[in-house]
Amino acid sequence: MRDRKQNSCALKYRFWCSPVEKSHRSRGIVNARLPLTDQGLGLWTIIIKDDRVDRVFQQSDATTGCEEGFLDARKRPVLPGFVDAHMHPISLGLKELRLDLATVTGLRELIEIVGERVQTGPFSEGWLVGYDWDESRFRDERRYPTRWDLDRASRDVPIALQRTDGHLWVVNSKALEKINPPADDPLVYKTDGEPNGLIADQAIRYLEPFVEPKRREKRDALRKAEEQCLRHGITTVADMYADLEVYEALLAEGRPRVRFTGALPPSTAYQLKAPLPWTVEREGCFFPFVKLFLDGSIGARTAALRTPYWDDPSETGRLFLRDRSCEGLILNLNEEGWSLAVHCIGDLAIDQAIEAFRFLRMEGSRFFRHRLEHLELIHRDQIGWLKKLHLVPSLQPNFISRWQGPGGLYETRLGKDRTLRMNPLRSVLEAGLPLAFGSDGMPLGPFFGIFGALTHPNPEERISLRQALGAYTQGAAFACRLESCLGTIAPGFLADLIVLSRLPDEEEYEREWQSVEVQEVVVGGCLMVSEGKIIGQNRQDG
Repeated sequence: MRDRKQNSCALKYRFWCSPVEKSHRSRGIVNARLPLTDQGLGLWTIIIKDDRVDRVFQQSDATTGCEEGFLDARKRPVLPGFVDAHMHPISLGLKELRLDLATVTGLRELIEIVGERVQTGPFSEGWLVGYDWDESRFRDERRYPTRWDLDRASRDVPIALQRTDGHLWVVNSKALEKINPPADDPLVYKTDGEPNGLIADQAIRYLEPFVEPKRREKRDALRKAEEQCLRHGITTVADMYADLEVYEALLAEGRPRVRFTGALPPSTAYQLKAPLPWTVEREGCFFPFVKLFLDGSIGARTAALRTPYWDDPSETGRLFLRDRSCEGLILNLNEEGWSLAVHCIGDLAIDQAIEAFRFLRMEGSRFFRHRLEHLELIHRDQIGWLKKLHLVPSLQPNFISRWQGPGGLYETRLGKDRTLRMNPLRSVLEAGLPLAFGSDGMPLGPFFGIFGALTHPNPEERISLRQALGAYTQGAAFACRLESCLGTIAPGFLADLIVLSRLPDEEEYEREWQSVEVQEVVVGGCLMVSEGKIIGQNRQDG
């Protein structure tokens, strides 16, 4: 039976992806429910020609006989492929290739897992490197690990572990000895005047030469990330600090299985002088943005706040750029033809971003579509400025699910009142702004993020299921400058489609969202996932 299913999947894949077949036969989906349409709950047929939707029409009744080349949705919901507007796919894939600590729920467990890996390997250039620990999940000691903790796992092997937000690493004494960071750097954290192994944000540059993966490992990680995205129904990924050389290597092997867009580091942008002429339709990659960091994260206490952290009144976080430097960078990059994606979590960093774009409006000769990332502590007056300046808000609703609940990380760091005001999704929509959702890989998965949008701890900031789905499709496509070809099921749009097992209604979603499965995924008219299994290795040219 298993062999028969595998053969069936292989035949399906060959039909849907063969360039000869695609040019001579219609393909499509019948008996589909389209939850994002305005025309009722009937059944629909989607006709695909080449890599695009050709026609969409409502059926008078269910189609009982399915022609060859047509996928029978069997009255299941069909959505545009999800667009994750903010992610780091290489980091996501590296967790599979190195050490994944995402499920660790205690400091002792962390030390045990790391100690076991020290005995077995593998290592990266002699280092043990792990990702995704989160002290807010620890049940025994809810604090950052230190070098002395990691020394219990090994004093001989250098160990480096990245916090889930990517803004904080912890290393053991052996690693600290090799790194030898400047003792006076405030982002090399200390206990009683002695470095404790915690290294944050801009100080991470001292560590990077030792733990940065080689290009081949990054490419392999990107392939792993593609598979994870397909399983979650994500057909377009915004890599928000893309390594261009890795994508060049990926494209040399053929078109990627999902589409990639996103932002490049400023150094790469200055080397290129202007955006590359890549497109998501032709190459499958499109990088029109440059990423700037104005502050850090709440978890690392480096997000820049107007008022101090609740659990550390001596700390207000950090701005990474001076105001004039920020204004100059944004002006220069805009004038060279780049859009900006600006990381600003704390309200003080959001202030700085708004002032920089006001400066650009006054001094720039043109104004591209720019976006602000995270915006977790945005105020109503700042939302008004986003509207005036035509800035696109890019938010991560999974942060609500993970950290914004009662007694969670945000309440610990910021207190209850500020926590309730965070991530004001409904306020953003009511201001008439486009809302884009992404996951930042913490964790990956639109359904978890949508759960956060529907169950915000402040009921006044909850949004509807349809609005949340729109933010993960049309809104995210708009934020990525791809709204003319992605995020909608309509003639002329790219045929990126997903078939779900079911879609609970709004009242049931909170209880039943985890039962939703992505069963089929089509990217550019190619069937990449069938019956929940990945069957496509590359999209063929059609």
